[in-house]
Amino acid sequence: MFKRWLTTLQANISQVYLITFAIYLASVTINTTTFYPYYPHRVATVIQLLAALVMLGIIVLGVELTTWQLIGEVALLCLVVVVTLISSSNYLVTTVLLVMAARTVNFRRIVKVYLWVVGGILLIAFLAAMTGVIKNITFATDDGLRQSFGVVYTTDFASHLFYLVCAYLYLQARRFRPIAILPALVALGVIVIFTHTMTNTIGLVVLIVGYLCYIYRRQLRQWRFCSVGLRYSYWALPLAATIIIWLTAIFNANNRFLNLLNQWLSTRLSLGYNGLLAYGVRLLGQPWIPMNGWGGDRSQSFTDGVGSLTYFFIDSSFLNMLILNGALLTIVIVAGFTLFLWWRTRQRDYLLPVIFVAIAICSAFDQHFLEVTYNVFLLAPFAVLPRYKFALEPHPFHVHRWYSRRKGLADGKVD
Repeated sequence: MFKRWLTTLQANISQVYLITFAIYLASVTINTTTFYPYYPHRVATVIQLLAALVMLGIIVLGVELTTWQLIGEVALLCLVVVVTLISSSNYLVTTVLLVMAARTVNFRRIVKVYLWVVGGILLIAFLAAMTGVIKNITFATDDGLRQSFGVVYTTDFASHLFYLVCAYLYLQARRFRPIAILPALVALGVIVIFTHTMTNTIGLVVLIVGYLCYIYRRQLRQWRFCSVGLRYSYWALPLAATIIIWLTAIFNANNRFLNLLNQWLSTRLSLGYNGLLAYGVRLLGQPWIPMNGWGGDRSQSFTDGVGSLTYFFIDSSFLNMLILNGALLTIVIVAGFTLFLWWRTRQRDYLLPVIFVAIAICSAFDQHFLEVTYNVFLLAPFAVLPRYKFALEPHPFHVHRWYSRRKGLADGKVD
């Protein structure tokens, strides 16, 4: 009986993973909308525990690992468990198990599940907020009215849109047509007009430009910065992490340049500097740090005009990781993803590194890098990746269309 069950599980690992991932993703995404007061916390906790157990079962029973792979995964899991026990970042264990269990799952299928689940829930939240079923949190600023459209905060809504566009463009790269860029431009317009979110605006512009450079790199071969940018795009993540942590650590309100930069970044440098002073950096993280943002129920405090007295939030994902989860795990995550992206460039797959350039820029200023409800690309390192292979060597620009199609060179077609 057990052998039959085990055989069935091994034969359907991918389906089990995707179903479990979809349920867990739906659970955590609901909690980013203003549906969350109606969603029992116990249900979310049970789903998280069950998802972790299923992923652990897939890892143990589903895939035969080499000795070094086994040592590496056990060491990573032990580190994450220790950091979780210290910092109370309970989502970390589930996230890492989702990453490791994806070893036999096609990444495109993971991204499709992400698009349907997160996109569907956000659409339902938008309709519910517009019809008054749930709260639509808005903020009146000097730039105009900032909308959340059923999400707990305007920047969270903008981040959802940004990562959805990342996922959408990743899937479109297989058979790209120019019209496919239109939804990304619409999302950019929504972010600019309705949320006034600078971080995601810049991130989405970088994503679109970098993506088009990737798609049309042969046609743009005379622009050397395109090929150089693609080849070394894997450096974006460590550079973004290093720069934002360094600027925060050296922040001085008496320095004119740093003060102007701090104001331009919505006081992120000063808030991060205060966090470093108050809590410091430890090797394996530290207990939960109280932060006060203006999402969800706290929005009323901002409306009442007491925001400047109580607001404290460290937005940067990299700084958050460093202070809350410790120096060791931060180095492992940044170095691990950098090595993964470097390896993709060695395999002549420049699509993921290009997308991570935009993600790195956004993650320097928002806190969503380690949240799978936003960043589905966390699951890429262990998953089965499609062959998005293109050489950067010069290729004749004027080629016969029939020949281009036969060789898979036209219209962004990939292997």
